[in-house]
Amino acid sequence: MLRACAVLAAVMLSACGAADVPAKPAETASAPAPALPPAVDGWREYPLRDGVISIQPAKWRTDVIDVPVPAGKGLEYKLEMKAGEGVVYGVSYQGLDHPGLMVVEFHGHTEKIDGVGDLMFYSKTGGSPESGTFVAPWDGIHGWYFRNDSAKDVVARLELAGFYTLVGK
Repeated sequence: MLRACAVLAAVMLSACGAADVPAKPAETASAPAPALPPAVDGWREYPLRDGVISIQPAKWRTDVIDVPVPAGKGLEYKLEMKAGEGVVYGVSYQGLDHPGLMVVEFHGHTEKIDGVGDLMFYSKTGGSPESGTFVAPWDGIHGWYFRNDSAKDVVARLELAGFYTLVGK
């Protein structure tokens, strides 16, 4: 859990750090260089952009969840998140001899209204370990679909840190 908190802190700091400062623009004949803010006491201050920070009303949480995926079966593991909430995640597998025999889809969807909802796939892997950061594009369910096409049971391990509610299977 301490590792997940450190990763979350690093991601949050990097979101507010040097990535916000644009590199000096390359000079081109077709586009004028954007105006740089004036330097005051050696610093150019940039306006805060949308999506750089998301202040939350509660402390983040951390979880390590082992999801058993029986041989020849598929299931979903879900989180509920509001738009703008974020999570740092890692997915690994125990008992998986051939990653190509797992179907893994990280996706999210809204609630259906009048029979229609929104769906987005964030990543699709074949059982390869994956780590990343994710910010929910909308209120809804976000999570992983695991299908184990191997002859052995597999355990998918989710390591999570951020702002979410566990929904489970």
